[in-house]
Amino acid sequence: MVTKTEKKNAIRQNIIDSAAIYSKNLAGKTFLYVYGENFFEVMFSINHFLHLTGVETGLSAKDFYKNAKKGKLSSNQFYFTERHPYANARKKLPCLKRLPELTSQMVCVLKDMQTATILYKLSVTNLEFTLGLTENIDTHGKKINDYFLPMSLRVEDSSVKKSKDGEIVDFIFAKDACMSQYNKLVVQDTKKNIPENIRYLIDAGFYHKAK
Repeated sequence: MVTKTEKKNAIRQNIIDSAAIYSKNLAGKTFLYVYGENFFEVMFSINHFLHLTGVETGLSAKDFYKNAKKGKLSSNQFYFTERHPYANARKKLPCLKRLPELTSQMVCVLKDMQTATILYKLSVTNLEFTLGLTENIDTHGKKINDYFLPMSLRVEDSSVKKSKDGEIVDFIFAKDACMSQYNKLVVQDTKKNIPENIRYLIDAGFYHKAK
């Protein structure tokens, strides 16, 4: 029989493992998703890692991530509530380890996904799990920039049903957040051409290669 302590220690280890993957593959990077003539950018902030774990903590989001990344997160630094129960964290964390798949494989963009508490204008899914995105706004609701931020990781097959529409991405570009233009093409539908309306966002070489 697995004890409560053993269960919580398993969650702790999964959070630490997820932080290592997040740090290596996502933190400090931005991704440009293109579908048809439409596009949006996602920035993976370290302050949003906590939102994806399914646990609650008395630490700041930044300190929680730092402790997890360093492997110093202790079992008494996070807890479960009715809103964030153990069962949800147990279900989310294996998918959190796989989160880079949503930036490196062909995915579906969902529009207006309605949950019990929030409407996500945009979400990204591989049909196994879904990343809900929110606009980057300040505490007064003022838009800071055009980036979307990861806010919720949902592990269910009903995300598509809860959305108004969905489209398969044609391209995903990547770059370090400090760079001005995207310099890596990580997902490509070879039957599609790169649209002209993102020319200012990506390295000009991508258009030369496409010819």
